[in-house]
Amino acid sequence: MDETDRQIISELAKDAQAPLTRIAKRIGVSAETVRKRYGKMKKEGTITQSTIAIDLSKIGYQGKVILMITNAPNQDMTTTIDVLKKTPNIFIFSEIVGDADVLAIAPVKDLKSITALVNNIKKAPSVERVETSFISDTFFPISQNFNKLYQQNKENRT
Repeated sequence: MDETDRQIISELAKDAQAPLTRIAKRIGVSAETVRKRYGKMKKEGTITQSTIAIDLSKIGYQGKVILMITNAPNQDMTTTIDVLKKTPNIFIFSEIVGDADVLAIAPVKDLKSITALVNNIKKAPSVERVETSFISDTFFPISQNFNKLYQQNKENRT
């Protein structure tokens, strides 16, 4: 990955639906260069999909809850993962290393929705404990400031 690829990704992070011709104009290369590079990054798996960011507050959510889930001793982690897969609104989960075993993130409307979510997860026999943290950020899937973070990371690499 070179600087041109990073510029293409940076422009897509700003607007995932930007026409490749506009991206080409902004970064000073031909549209054909952007098309080829974009195709190569898709084929290699660097770009897996294009997405949009949603302000969840516009559709009734107040923020996101981070769930730190501890699996019960001698219980299969796949049971916990299966519960999370079936739980409405959880948009990301991953096994982690640390005090908890799984991290999950879900948009929430209010305290009642947090309580219902936690209680649903605690019903699983494989779950020992669920700790929560609330974030008032309502952008999904990433923060509105993601592109700024990406730019800072890019600058630190050079």
